[in-house]
Amino acid sequence: MTRICLLVAAVFALALPASAQQQPQQDPLRGQLGSIAIAPPPAEAAHLAKMMGDSLAALQPQRPGQQDVYLLVASLWSDPVFEREATQAEAILRQHLHADGRSILLSAGGQGERTHPAASPENLSAAVGQIASLMDPNEDLLVIFLTTHGSPDGSAALREHNRMGGALHPANLADMLRSSGVRNRVVIVSACFSGAFIAPLADDNTIVIAAAQSDRTSFGCQPERDWTFFGDAYFNHGLSAGGTILNSFDTAKTWVERWEHEQNLTPPSNPQRFVGAHAAEMVRHAEQQH
Repeated sequence: MTRICLLVAAVFALALPASAQQQPQQDPLRGQLGSIAIAPPPAEAAHLAKMMGDSLAALQPQRPGQQDVYLLVASLWSDPVFEREATQAEAILRQHLHADGRSILLSAGGQGERTHPAASPENLSAAVGQIASLMDPNEDLLVIFLTTHGSPDGSAALREHNRMGGALHPANLADMLRSSGVRNRVVIVSACFSGAFIAPLADDNTIVIAAAQSDRTSFGCQPERDWTFFGDAYFNHGLSAGGTILNSFDTAKTWVERWEHEQNLTPPSNPQRFVGAHAAEMVRHAEQQH
């Protein structure tokens, strides 16, 4: 069964099931980062605001003269598989990169009671802004992991069921990081068509790892699963098995190709990556200093 790849526009018929949202619609935001949202009830809104405030306040400042790694992990769609994947991936990355106290997890929910701040455009921007204010752009590193459905236009979908819909275009993320001053970064995207994130972000200070090439779907996002194919392959068979940020991509590619072949899933997703030389040096240093 393939990953369900919806053509995501910034307008959603929020009261309709996902199956009714597969038709192309005009983007009223004209490619800008934003969403169409229904406000939550007052008590829930206050709870979500407090969670976000507490998460931002808990981020520790960088230590002068020592490389620190910051993490931003987000499940952008409210199918449970994405929150499960984000939660587990955050724990693996945090341990691998010794980023305790410098990690923030956002989620579109999907597993009942909310335990993480919402993965809204405002919170994504606020998280990047707060991290940028704390880190040294010359010596520190930001690692971002996003998991969601993707669109043929290359955007990553933002959706909370019956409440909020939007899209994160690759150019939105590139602009956000550029304007914040974050220089050294690793961006990992588990979504259909996620190879589209490579070109807008590619430079010497950036590594981009994508679950699929820009014109291919990826697989394994059924709501009942614990991981997508790529997330399982990269984090469980790669990083958790002793791999590095870079060679875990090779491991993941092998496992994904095997699973797709065994289940006769075509066309193959063909995971992609771009490795900037300076970013690779930063990652190696982060992995070697602990």
